[in-house]
Amino acid sequence: METDISVKALTTEDAWSSNEVQKAQLEDPAIRPILERKLNSEDRPSWQEIAPESPATKRYWALWDSLHLKDG
Repeated sequence: METDISVKALTTEDAWSSNEVQKAQLEDPAIRPILERKLNSEDRPSWQEIAPESPATKRYWALWDSLHLKDG
């Protein structure tokens, strides 16, 4: 017995430009400290710098080597 499976994909009419993505990320309090450091330096912030930040920011900090800037 064969079963057909179909998947519908939702697409938006307007794709975000790189500038729009970066602006939204810089407005996000969780990613902003990491993104600002990636934009201005290759050095990962120290734990002392990140310790007062949110749990989400700390997770991004832990993923530092996996995060890469694209078109930015």
